[in-house]
Amino acid sequence: MKGFKPSAPFLLLLPAIVVLAAVVVLPLILSLYSSFTPFRLTRPETFFVFVGFRNYLSILSNADFWWAFGRTVLLLTIALNLEMLLGLGLAMLVEKATRGQRILRTLMMFPMMFSPILVGFQFKFMFNDNIGLVNNALQSLGLTQDAIPWLIESHLAFIAISIAEIWSSTSIFAILILAGLLAMPKEPIEAARVDGCTPWQTFRYVIWPFVMPFAYIAMTIRSLDVARAYDIVKIMTDGGPAGRTELLWTLVGRTAYSDARMGLANAMAYFSILLSIAFTVYFYNKLAAARAQIGAEW
Repeated sequence: MKGFKPSAPFLLLLPAIVVLAAVVVLPLILSLYSSFTPFRLTRPETFFVFVGFRNYLSILSNADFWWAFGRTVLLLTIALNLEMLLGLGLAMLVEKATRGQRILRTLMMFPMMFSPILVGFQFKFMFNDNIGLVNNALQSLGLTQDAIPWLIESHLAFIAISIAEIWSSTSIFAILILAGLLAMPKEPIEAARVDGCTPWQTFRYVIWPFVMPFAYIAMTIRSLDVARAYDIVKIMTDGGPAGRTELLWTLVGRTAYSDARMGLANAMAYFSILLSIAFTVYFYNKLAAARAQIGAEW
């Protein structure tokens, strides 16, 4: 080691490397190792018992895990599609505004300023069957006579969670798509109008292909968020009623801390990461194809 002289860039980066290793790499290694053990929080000695892939094999026959997996995919599909449609509509409306566009853009970002926990409490209060704003509004308008048990009935609870997710994150799609609309050159649109294209044809064949990469960027970001959704579901329903709104990461949390089965929970977590990776790869390929299409046509 006498001849080892670390360079100045390495020495400057060394504190950051040490911190990252301590707070990211080491916990990942320990959690990955514990997924191959029957580790229980109530029995620390089980951390040193290696059982191979037993936890992963038990996941394959765990009905609760697959139900949670299916609900997560369903929530991801509903949330991404509705957020994209609503975000596209908001972006086009703001882009058409001739006055006050900066104020509208600021207001559009407003839901992003709330933490998921606060959003969960907000919508839990709004969908409360006794004093909630939603039931009071429906009853005042005469649309229903009885209070609707939004957070007690399984299908209604899932709808309420979906609404909370969509409200909190539609602005991500709106902002990114608006950035695409503002960056888009006006000549192709004017040429389409001169050629006699209808507004729908102009949007379908000129505007949408240009903003599609921005939409895929938003989908990639949101797919990671929804695939690990926890805070809003935990606050609003805690996975209930009877586990009917349990998602992957609420199931992982319950298995790890309520059931104290940390080894099995870590196995579930690493298995769940595959879902995030799959959606990320899918949307990244779509993004690359959309960018290639723009380069070929424009």
